[in-house]
Amino acid sequence: MDGQTKLVPIAITILPYKDSYLFLKRRSPPYEGLWSLVGGKVALGEHIQAAGIREVKEETGAKHVRDYEYRGMVSERLVDSRGNLSAHFLIFVGLAIIDDFKTDHREGSLSLFKKEEIEAACAQFLPSDLEMFKRFLQRSRGPQMHEAELLHDDKGYHLVYYRASTNEHR
Repeated sequence: MDGQTKLVPIAITILPYKDSYLFLKRRSPPYEGLWSLVGGKVALGEHIQAAGIREVKEETGAKHVRDYEYRGMVSERLVDSRGNLSAHFLIFVGLAIIDDFKTDHREGSLSLFKKEEIEAACAQFLPSDLEMFKRFLQRSRGPQMHEAELLHDDKGYHLVYYRASTNEHR
């Protein structure tokens, strides 16, 4: 696989906290300066729920993560301005409850947002994470599967498409 784009498994978690939601403003590329959901890479041999809980603890400093619930998966392609595939992520989305967090972490700073604040500041959020937040916040009848393509150019990140995965797309 040398020189080829690899498929990267990611576990992210929606974190309700009182009447708001916790987001991380990334310090490092590729999403530097953007608010995103808490999460990161799934280690080889690690189960999805364990990875989601580990990432929440690592990135928030929370002592306990409870009521973790798997919500679904997104197959996300990251492309450059010429349409070249630079990354392909399989993103496993969960929702969990934490009782505490630290506002600063090596990955970035953490802050709470009410739903209306998220909508008002949507340009400051990673577009695909914002869409996942909207789609996976409400419980559905079962896990959902989605597909997305994120374009990265000199002006930032732009969502090319985000859709439910159906038989006609397969």
